Amino acid sequence: MNILILAAGGVELHDGDYPLCIAEIDGRPLLQWVIDACSGIRGAKFIVALREQDIRRYHLGNMVGLLAPRATVLSVPENTQGAACTALLATPHIDTDDELLILNGNDLLEADFSAVVSDFHHRDLHAGTVTFASVHPRYSYVRCGEDGLVVEAAEKNPISRAATAGFYWFKRGTDFVRAVQNMIRKNASVNDLFYICPSLNELILEQRRIGTYTVEQNHYHPMKTLQQVSQCESLILQRRAE
Repeated sequence: MNILILAAGGVELHDGDYPLCIAEIDGRPLLQWVIDACSGIRGAKFIVALREQDIRRYHLGNMVGLLAPRATVLSVPENTQGAACTALLATPHIDTDDELLILNGNDLLEADFSAVVSDFHHRDLHAGTVTFASVHPRYSYVRCGEDGLVVEAAEKNPISRAATAGFYWFKRGTDFVRAVQNMIRKNASVNDLFYICPSLNELILEQRRIGTYTVEQNHYHPMKTLQQVSQCESLILQRRAE
């Protein structure tokens, strides 16, 4: 399975101006949390997308090599037209019949990633995403039909209470690449940016089976400010002490 970690976002936490993906939580950089969460997935091949300037300035290639020795570091220019376009830079690695897992490297999701993927396998899905309950328009959303399969996906638009948690699995990487390419041809952007979640609409049009795996709201931690990083760390330490 190819695991693409998108950690090229431009957000910095003003803690020495280090990029968000290496903010430390309980002594471990956020990127390490994401990689460690995949430890139960057999045959994982990591591709980590990082900003070119961060790779140079903070030697992040060395850091990734220590965390996942056989990982591929994908150097991303300063600006792309959204996460989906960043993901397409990995096309030489992911446009295959192998499974593909796309993760947001700037969030922390408390879940058994291997169990989630196994659930998707068991349900014979073509794609799947992890969701949590929310109605805030900062997130991406999916809406499911009576059979529990996704019938619509939207970005920054609460079309349901099922917000996505930056975890997207595809049975075949070729399906994702094709879906994003079709989405871009249709100019299905949001605020002139192309996101991962709306690409699911292209697979829905192909009548593919797309499912969800729900986690508790407090098991998904978006990281946009130092306060959110601190709150996440406090919650994790509190759970450990219980």
